[in-house]
Amino acid sequence: MTNRPISKRTASTLFFLLIILIGANLRTVLTAVPPILTNIQHSFQMPNWFLGSLTTIPLICFALVSPLVNGLTRKFGIMPVVTTALIILSVSSLFRVYSFPLLLFGMLLIGCAIAVLNVLSPVLVAALYPNKIGAMSSAYLLSSTIFSAASAGFSAPIANVLGWPLTLQVLTVFPIVTLIVAIAVQLLPNQSETLKNPAKQTTAKKPQQPVWRQPLAWVLTGFMGLQSLLFYTILTWLPTILMSHGYSQSNASLMLGLLQLAAVPMAYIFPNLAGRRTRQAPLIWSIGIFFLLGLGGLMLPKLPLILALLVCVILGFATNAAFTMAMALFSLKTRTPQETAAVSGMAQAIGYLVAAGGPMLAGLLHGIWNSWVPVMIFLLVIAGIQTYCGLLVDREKGVFE
Repeated sequence: MTNRPISKRTASTLFFLLIILIGANLRTVLTAVPPILTNIQHSFQMPNWFLGSLTTIPLICFALVSPLVNGLTRKFGIMPVVTTALIILSVSSLFRVYSFPLLLFGMLLIGCAIAVLNVLSPVLVAALYPNKIGAMSSAYLLSSTIFSAASAGFSAPIANVLGWPLTLQVLTVFPIVTLIVAIAVQLLPNQSETLKNPAKQTTAKKPQQPVWRQPLAWVLTGFMGLQSLLFYTILTWLPTILMSHGYSQSNASLMLGLLQLAAVPMAYIFPNLAGRRTRQAPLIWSIGIFFLLGLGGLMLPKLPLILALLVCVILGFATNAAFTMAMALFSLKTRTPQETAAVSGMAQAIGYLVAAGGPMLAGLLHGIWNSWVPVMIFLLVIAGIQTYCGLLVDREKGVFE
């Protein structure tokens, strides 16, 4: 009895599923937590001041773990590192619900695992689809946006029926299914050598300088870091800002959900357009305009319902367009999966560290002036610098050229 060879269609299907499912894991187990923080607090008797740390811990992990990922892939290969991250994500998602210490330790491990997947997502796209970077970046980022929005929107209603522990454990199905597909990809007899050991694929004629010495890598890091700061600051404070305009807590929460829903089309449109264009300047300018309109709208003394809804939609466009553009640029401005991993790791390490301070600084500014206007001005300045960084990146052909 002989083994039947695996068809190219089967391998292609597995590759596509891997990309889509990894996208589904980038935010899902994290975005389910904020809507049910009150439930978690009551169960574990958590102090109010500690609630925010449940989202801050993963951000710090993103910053600390991201620069290590490139070295791990050099030593072990892309797929073994991805598989290990999925195992850690599955296990930590299951046990974090049983006690307060396990919740903290679980969020720590979840942050480390997602940091690896964040860095390697564009690497996998570059390795598996070198001629379809824009389209496949759109695919996994669209998956990430849709599943994270669903997780944030439905976790509270489901928790009211099943309880919050079981609700969070149900989400473990995503990393488990992804793990099964990742193992299947590794068992393919014709698996790409790039996935097994990307270091073997580096054929540069001269020694490559470290990514930290590349000026364009620092500019791209600036773009990534500033868009992260804008996103997490808006995500943290938008409900409070809307409540200051007279909206109820429930309506403010629904508007935050609208922001996440509005982000969905940007996950498809912007990476796809970026992959088809040789220059991204028009897209980068449009992101800056989105931020100008959205943040400017929040500075108005009165914010009627129609305008508030429009502002949330525009900010949804802005935040996800900026994020997807950053992720697409990692692949578009590098030549090999190894280079992509290096740039992605550096940019996300510093970027998420910058992002972790954004909400705190915004809260400090509001406390000093007792007004959200200085916060909006601060964020508009950040959006302007982000736009400038993006235009600088667009002027150069590649990070290592």
